[in-house]
Amino acid sequence: MAGEDEYMSTSPVETVMPDLSVEPINPECIGVFWDVVDFPFPEGLSPDMIYHKMRLFLRSLGRCSVDMSIMAYVDREKFDDKLVGAYKDAGFDIIPREADKHSRYRSMSLDIAMWEVDMRYEGICRKSLMVLSKEIEKESLFFTFLESMICVCRHIFSTIDHETDSRIERICFSLPLETTLLDSSDRKRKSREESLYYSRETKSDSPVQSTPYAYECSTHVFWDGVDFPLPYNDPHYAYMLSQSTLKELDLPAASSLVAYINKADLSGGTETETDGITIIPCQGDEEARSHAMVVDIVLWALENPATYFEPKTLMVISKDIKKGSDLFNALEALGTRHYNVLLFKSLYSGRQNYFGVRKEVVGFSNGIASLNRQRFSWSDIFIFWDVHGCPTDFSIVDQVLRTKGYRGNVIVRPYVDMKYGDDSFDTTLKHFRFKSRIRVEDDKYAKVTRMLLDIVFWAMNWDYVPKNLMLISEPFEDTTRCDVVIRALERRGFNIIFRPSDQVASVDQSTARSFESLCKRLPAGAEMPINHSLKSQGRILTEQSWKLASELVLVFWLVENCPFNPWKMCSDFEAALKKKGYDGMESTVKLFIDKRKFSDEMRQVYRNSGVIVRPCEEEKVTCMLLDMISWTKSLMQPANFVVISEPFEDPICDCVVEGLKLRGFNVLFEQPEYLLTFGRSRWSWSAGKRLLDASCTVRAIGKPNNET
Repeated sequence: MAGEDEYMSTSPVETVMPDLSVEPINPECIGVFWDVVDFPFPEGLSPDMIYHKMRLFLRSLGRCSVDMSIMAYVDREKFDDKLVGAYKDAGFDIIPREADKHSRYRSMSLDIAMWEVDMRYEGICRKSLMVLSKEIEKESLFFTFLESMICVCRHIFSTIDHETDSRIERICFSLPLETTLLDSSDRKRKSREESLYYSRETKSDSPVQSTPYAYECSTHVFWDGVDFPLPYNDPHYAYMLSQSTLKELDLPAASSLVAYINKADLSGGTETETDGITIIPCQGDEEARSHAMVVDIVLWALENPATYFEPKTLMVISKDIKKGSDLFNALEALGTRHYNVLLFKSLYSGRQNYFGVRKEVVGFSNGIASLNRQRFSWSDIFIFWDVHGCPTDFSIVDQVLRTKGYRGNVIVRPYVDMKYGDDSFDTTLKHFRFKSRIRVEDDKYAKVTRMLLDIVFWAMNWDYVPKNLMLISEPFEDTTRCDVVIRALERRGFNIIFRPSDQVASVDQSTARSFESLCKRLPAGAEMPINHSLKSQGRILTEQSWKLASELVLVFWLVENCPFNPWKMCSDFEAALKKKGYDGMESTVKLFIDKRKFSDEMRQVYRNSGVIVRPCEEEKVTCMLLDMISWTKSLMQPANFVVISEPFEDPICDCVVEGLKLRGFNVLFEQPEYLLTFGRSRWSWSAGKRLLDASCTVRAIGKPNNET
């Protein structure tokens, strides 16, 4: 057969059969990486026969007693499961890939690097490499990668068709005519069933997942029934109308409706809930109603966390939501946090605004979950303080906290009226730190709305990690929903040390005893385990994270542009990871960026700054994965790899990550905005995103500052 004769010429080297009964003292191996799309398997030969003849071909090259493994890259569209199984039984590792050359070479580079690491772990120092492909160009990145492997491989054989100055040995690949079957002990280095090779397309614990948008989400509706009355004053009809509108827009169906109406229009005058419809009677003016709505909305967001991987949908119906108001700002902030926010001025006109609506969702499935138990005794105490409403002597607060068993630092966020002067606060207390004062309008709801929203967003930014909280203020009316907010935080494990009380109009010597009696003593055991059964922001604590909690943490940061003030952001990343219990943080963060976006001038500036930057000629993800694999060679034991990046979909990355996990490493993916916001009181993620999106110029870069 012509096809067979093409591949089966006589070997130019005499075949010498080794003594297979003797175990080699210095084991030698060869990894064969075969691009079947570009360099097909010989026609007319069974998988077993190809494997046997491959062994004979290696002997013709002088590789007689080597341990051989073959990784074959095939077109996923042309290799069905039955064919894959036949080659696997013969000793091949079949790796389905897209037919394009780039995907195959990218996958092959990563697999070769991982193979070399594995051989080193197995104590095999005499390694040889063979690459079978016709399309390896001399100026290609794949050829450059092969040249980089010369220093770690004894031989590198390749079917390249061009001259080279490197030690890559060109071969004319042809399978010999001999048909002698080899002894079973020499037949193959059987690929392990639990194989660590190398690019398995597995979906288990993958860092990237896809979720059909319409089937995973439902819409929660908040309806201002005073500003926009319910049709026919019938909440059930309003609910049905909402469902119809959402269906027309191809959005998730409504699962609940909350309607705010005048108390005078409600028979009985009390809040009712039936069939997913909640009716809330409102008293007072527009500010009171707006306050009730915005507090309820952010509390709903606290109880229903959204992620890029699993967004939540929110629908608000109101004629007049003023831009710049707390309600508008809160909705806008939720839009940056993966809530799909729909603002309707009228269901009939079809006019609506959107914040962050997505049709399809792809993102990281696990994220970085918190490790440590919450030690309330040494945890920071966060105080939200109404400066005018409750004048406070913080030396008394300090004394009471120490008496109650609290030893952590105290962070105070003061709220003042717009006309408040620039009087400085007492900063002599050792453990106290005062944040910048927040000025609010002097009306009944402005200050309490801002304080409660800050508290809820602060709690959201801690994810599901309980913290110590004090709310020092004059007592709030029931309509402010202050008690509802506090109960919601307590359900999530937050330790509320003090809340507003009629017994304490100010904290001074005359009220010190009452204040102390109202402050909560340190909880029994002084330690609160994180309640992972609560809904969190999609972050799943894995067994490997627990196992490697005290091991080294290496951070890999993928960016589009050189970030403004990278030292500050790297410091914030490190602080967030430590707050989550990852204490083995490496002192540097490696930043990966497209080489075309990183000038020589920028390189010099960053070199002097101590920030490690890796300009990449190829995809940043590939460079990062090769760097991870390189780290596995130098580390004595498994470590934590943290990837900071916007969500991306990359099946080859999934496979390499799965391979690293099988080797004991912990690979975690997280979004930069989440880490820049974690543990802070920012409403929106957009502040962090603006820093990330801002291109850095030479003038903009200076020395690292001490900003906190």
